[in-house]
Amino acid sequence: MDLKERIETIIEGLMRSHDESDDVKEIENETAVEYLEYIDSIRFIELITEVENIFDIEIQNDDLVQENIKHFDTFVNMIEKYVNK
Repeated sequence: MDLKERIETIIEGLMRSHDESDDVKEIENETAVEYLEYIDSIRFIELITEVENIFDIEIQNDDLVQENIKHFDTFVNMIEKYVNK
């Protein structure tokens, strides 16, 4: 499983844990904005914490800006920067 798939799985898991209907759509690049927009501030903190724990990284606050998280691909690229350090 590559990094993109792992992050997709993490997001789906978080969405599923907060969605009582358990109706989680498959993440695609075109719909990633919907997923990241759906995540409120608490869920976003959960996502960042989960990603940091799973990949054993620490994301700097300076990287937690709108441009890095508004699209699934840019979010993955930001995480990849830390994973590949």
